Amino acid sequence: MHGTDLPVPLLTAGDVKQFFYCPRIVYFRYLMPSFRPTTYKMEEGKIRQAEEVILEKRRTLARFGIKGNGRGRILEEQKAEKLFSVKLVSSRLGISGIVDMAIITSDEVIPVDFKDGAFSVGEVIPLHHKYQLLIYGLLLEEMHKKRARRGFIHSLENGKTKEVCFTEGTRMYLTGKLRKMRDMINHEIMPDETPYKGRCKECEFRPVCKG
Repeated sequence: MHGTDLPVPLLTAGDVKQFFYCPRIVYFRYLMPSFRPTTYKMEEGKIRQAEEVILEKRRTLARFGIKGNGRGRILEEQKAEKLFSVKLVSSRLGISGIVDMAIITSDEVIPVDFKDGAFSVGEVIPLHHKYQLLIYGLLLEEMHKKRARRGFIHSLENGKTKEVCFTEGTRMYLTGKLRKMRDMINHEIMPDETPYKGRCKECEFRPVCKG
């Protein structure tokens, strides 16, 4: 797509996460752009992610089900490559993002997202994390021309790593949500607030939200 054929507005992977968390966050971000507070939690998260990258460069990829010594940038046995803080953009999807880590093998691309907070291996990954991860997978697909069949969420709190599979159903569902996001912004449609009221307590947009 070129010029006026680009989807408008151009969204980010973070917008997708926030839309599934609470759609009003995305609404306020685009329609009240001057109200953008930076919280201590945001800054702390950046520091912890930078520290995790240093540690991750020394680790093997065994927990991702990939063989090889895993040390360094190129994994010789399976020719898998680890990339960090990868900038991604798709003019077709009209979305950009920066994935914390990407694993590129001979036949697939695997996004890995670092998250604050702890979770257990058997815990269900929240939808907002799941669909942000899927966006990274779609962007990596377009960049490397390889299939994204799965991704991983890695907890910075307790070091647990959880696999998320990308099904055709989740891909189709996400496509519909992207259309809804753009309609909401372009037509200035105030969405319902999240039904999970506990999420409102620490929301940066709480002062301007009428929900």
